Amino acid sequence: MIDVQLTVDGGGVFIVGQTIKCVVTLHNPTDQPDRLAWATGQISGHLKVDERRVVVAREAHPHATSPASLSSSSLTRHGSNDGFFSSDPDILFCDLEMPPNSTKVFKFSGTVPTHLPPSYRGSYIKYSYLVLVGLQRVNRPVSLISLPIRIINLPGISHTNGPSSTAKDHPFAKKEPTINFEDIFMDKVQSLCCKKTRSFEVKTNAGLVCVVRLSRSAYRLGDPIEVDLEFGDVSCVQVTLKLQAMETISPEHETIPETDSRFTTHDVTTINCIHTASTSASLHIPLNVVNSFSTNLVLVRWQVHFEFLISQLQPSPGELVDLGNTLVSGEVGSDCEWRPLQSVPVSTLTWEMPVRVVPTIPQYIATIAWQRTQAKDTV
Repeated sequence: MIDVQLTVDGGGVFIVGQTIKCVVTLHNPTDQPDRLAWATGQISGHLKVDERRVVVAREAHPHATSPASLSSSSLTRHGSNDGFFSSDPDILFCDLEMPPNSTKVFKFSGTVPTHLPPSYRGSYIKYSYLVLVGLQRVNRPVSLISLPIRIINLPGISHTNGPSSTAKDHPFAKKEPTINFEDIFMDKVQSLCCKKTRSFEVKTNAGLVCVVRLSRSAYRLGDPIEVDLEFGDVSCVQVTLKLQAMETISPEHETIPETDSRFTTHDVTTINCIHTASTSASLHIPLNVVNSFSTNLVLVRWQVHFEFLISQLQPSPGELVDLGNTLVSGEVGSDCEWRPLQSVPVSTLTWEMPVRVVPTIPQYIATIAWQRTQAKDTV
């Protein structure tokens, strides 16, 4: 009996292109020597779809070229429809002898390419990533240890072109400074989230309802979305804001034509705005969600859904009309008794404002949103 522990550095959250460092610790707690035939480690990506809504062409896995690859066994164990990525397996050891009460440590690493999608659990589609370690005793079945990790990605980001191979091989060539891809990634995110005011006018046939202003062009996971509202000529009684993520399946992969997009609401706020000239609202983006992205299967985007309740009260001659108060006969300025309205006839106006959501610092996500970093088993 050997205790196996799989650990990943970095909190379990990584960006594409980042080196994922893994440690495998073996411990023999018995007083007898033990032996393992071999062990390998690799990183794999898995796709799971709702087959009632999405159809995916099954293609040969481009990376599963070695008998030591764990792709087939991992797919069987985790019930995935397809494995869309598998790193080259690292052989940790062959024919390992474990003395009594001994401990041995092995390390391996892998990288998720920049063109792959982020981790995502949607209504129709799920993208997931696992660190897999396979071990086997002689004449025994393979034991598989898996550890889920979270991958975040920014569409359009990629590794910069490095120096040519000729320059690397030349002994007198000037060494170019290495570029940290993580710094490039976060600089790109920071530049997208710079302050840039955007304004939208919401109108009806009766006139201007509201002017909506945003202070930024994009928001990171965990950021609040501050919305400024300036009301116009049309009387607005109440406004409700909903932060929504929208999942849309590509038409060529739909089993049912024109499948409706699936909306998930993550935050809601309601403002009573009778007699209000301007106000503001705040919606919070959770850390356990995914940023905006698209693949050949799915498009995930974000929006703020507005619901305006517009008053239909119309003043008539000889009446003093004040929204929020009763209709009182008489001339303006005369003595009268003000009473609250029992009801206000309203109509609902809906409007969607697109919002771009981008990733944030992986360490911040790992600290706030709990993520496993260890997996244990006994073989």
